[in-house]
Amino acid sequence: MKGIINKGIEELVEETLGQDKWKEIKEKAGCDEPFFSASEDYPDQMTLDLAVAAAEVSGLAIEDVMVEFGKFWISNTGAKAYSAFFNLAGSSAREFLINMDRVHRQVTRNMKNARPPHFEYEELPDGRLLMHYQSERKLCKVLKGLILGVGIYFGEELQVKETACMSEGDPRCTMEVIFL
Repeated sequence: MKGIINKGIEELVEETLGQDKWKEIKEKAGCDEPFFSASEDYPDQMTLDLAVAAAEVSGLAIEDVMVEFGKFWISNTGAKAYSAFFNLAGSSAREFLINMDRVHRQVTRNMKNARPPHFEYEELPDGRLLMHYQSERKLCKVLKGLILGVGIYFGEELQVKETACMSEGDPRCTMEVIFL
């Protein structure tokens, strides 16, 4: 996984729990990296170990940590690191979400070994948006947090319901997004 993800976990933990807890989490995860380079590749297992350790230290379920990470990453780590792409992605939550596939392709096109997720969309007549997500990493809970984070970023209230999940045997995850 790219270092920007691990950097986001670090920033979330330091902001919500403090630097001492980040050190504890890194120790529990067996991570001795002094810092994370945004475009550097790190083992997926390292990222998952950091998330599991964050859940243990915070007392939250791993699923909740992943959702909170996604929410935090959009308005903090992602917005800072990719501000130019965020500005091009749209001026509303709906536009931004519909452009997530294109943004992932643009951001990672020059990154060696990048394996970005793929999104397809269905706009429903009642205004709901179905986001279909495919990724070998199956980070569905992070995606739920990212979608909610996009709403926060644009000051819009969204509801997200996962209606299909790769972790449960479906060929892709489907998130139903309701714009309130």
